[in-house]
Amino acid sequence: MRKDFVMPVLVLSLICLFVTGALAIGNSLTQPIIAAATAERARLTMREIIPQAENFEPLELEGKPRTIYAAYRTSNDVGYIFIVQTPGFGGYVRIICGVDPNGRVIRTAILSHGETPGFADPVFAESHSGRYWGQDKDGIETISIVTGSTVTSTAFKSGLRYALTAYEVVRSR
Repeated sequence: MRKDFVMPVLVLSLICLFVTGALAIGNSLTQPIIAAATAERARLTMREIIPQAENFEPLELEGKPRTIYAAYRTSNDVGYIFIVQTPGFGGYVRIICGVDPNGRVIRTAILSHGETPGFADPVFAESHSGRYWGQDKDGIETISIVTGSTVTSTAFKSGLRYALTAYEVVRSR
């Protein structure tokens, strides 16, 4: 009776150990590839947001909002890029926001999100997100959120607010 109990437990334990090891090896092999692809996508998106930028220089910001994932300055002083990570309905929303030297949103793009497809689409569509372009911190407050996607819409608006707060930190230095 003891053998009937021990053998299946041992076999299942070995299977679990093997699968865990295979997943760990697979993750370690694909993680650098995924990171490189994500960085390249962010670089291309930054070029789309500020096409007149010559290069992007990383900024180290003290006193920035903790939601700022990364910050860049253009080498020819035509603007700044802030990558913001803010909590949404289905996880984090990662937004790239371009800000001009006058503190106005140039353009925005979504890098990644875990929001519900269909419900979040109107928030991220250019017909809505484009209303923020050209707005300063006061101007974005006047734009209404999307009904039916309140949490996602609020997360998007908060992300832009965080980017403009980080811009103020940069400009005050």
